Formats: sequence, structure tokens, C-alpha cells
Amino acid sequence: MTFTSRRALSAFTLIELLTVIAIIGILAAIVIPTVGSVREKAQRTVDANNLREIAKAAMIYAADNNDRLPDPDAAGNLNASARVFLWPGILARTGALSDPTLYFSKVDAQFSGVAPTSILSPGNRNTLDASFTDGRELSFEFVGGLKMSDPATTPVAFTRGLRTDGTWDVQNGVYGDTGGYVVYLGGNVEFYPDTATGKFINVTTGQRTDNLLEALPNRPNVKVWGTSRAGIGTPGGTSR
Repeated sequence: MTFTSRRALSAFTLIELLTVIAIIGILAAIVIPTVGSVREKAQRTVDANNLREIAKAAMIYAADNNDRLPDPDAAGNLNASARVFLWPGILARTGALSDPTLYFSKVDAQFSGVAPTSILSPGNRNTLDASFTDGRELSFEFVGGLKMSDPATTPVAFTRGLRTDGTWDVQNGVYGDTGGYVVYLGGNVEFYPDTATGKFINVTTGQRTDNLLEALPNRPNVKVWGTSRAGIGTPGGTSR
């Protein structure tokens, strides 16, 4: 009788164990995606702050350079493997912003997880450091050739992957096709869901537009710069 009771008790305990394991599995399936979502939202806040700091640095640079923001086409003797990297390189060389980590989002699928050590080469401040450029996809695209006298509604930089129709590329967008941030010359940072319309102000007509290029001054040196997976920007610069 005692032997039978022990076997029954053992069987009951095993059932309990399997039940607990099943419950843990269900809870994990619920909690893990939630944790991932919370982490991404937190990182998006960091990305917005980084974009704001990048724009502030560009304006500090402009204050000492005839009110002109960084322009990769006017980088002097600063060298890089792709000219898009000259935009942050200009800020680093003048001391306006030297932190390389601000240009990469930790939730960007193109980010390797290994942060660059420097923007400029420690041995030559006229050359960008390989850790910042080699095999890298910047998480933001930048507008070069702007002036502080341009409208406050002029975009300065934005989350990588934005296309001329106002949507973000599902494969190349930092947050897929869910949207992205834009920082303006007025200093404000806005997040636009992919479904938002009329994001920008056409600099010529004053009307709403989804095409960021139409919000830029119509000058030959005004270009949008981005790495190879960028949307509007290109490594050689996209003109209006």
C-alpha cells in the first residue's frame, strides 16, 4: 500500500513539474517579445536625443563657420573612404562632436554591435578612423550645404531609410517601415509613423509634401548624404 502511494505521489509530482514547465514556456512567449518592444522604445528615445545632439553640434559648427552647416563637398583636406562620412568628420575635427557612438542605433539591424572607437584617426586628424567607416552603415542620413538662414522647417538629418514618397524602406530603415525621426534647423525632433502624410513643407510653394527633397533649399551644393543602405541619401550625395 505504501509502495503504491509513493508511485502515485511521484506521478503526481511529475505532472506538476510538466505543468509548471508548460506555464513557464507560455509566460516566456508573452514576456520576451514585450521586453524586446520595451527595449526598442527605450532605444528610440536615445536615438532621438542623439539626433538632437548631432543637429546642435552642426549649429555650433555653423556659428564658427559663416553660419554654414557641414558640407562634405567643402571638407577641405579631410579624407574618407566615402564622402558621406565627412559630414560627422567635419564636426569631429572642429571639436563640435567627437562621440562616434551617436551615429549608430543599437536596434539598427545593420549595426554590428561593436561601437567604433573614434571618428578621426588618432594618428592623422585629416583622415577618418577605419573603425568608424569600414563596413559601417550610419543610422542617419544628413543634409549638407545648409545655412542657418534657411527656414526653420528645413530637415538637417533623419533616420536612415526614408524615401521620396515619405515612407521608410522595410529592409533598410532603422526601424523597418514603421517610421523614423527627423531633426529640423529649428532644433525640433519629430517622429513620423510610416503612414503619416504631409511631413514636410515645400520650400518653394509653402505647401505640405511627403518628399523631403522639396523641403530643401534649391542650391547646387545642398545634398542628402547617406551610406549604401540609405533611402534618399547616397554616398556621393543626392541633389534636389
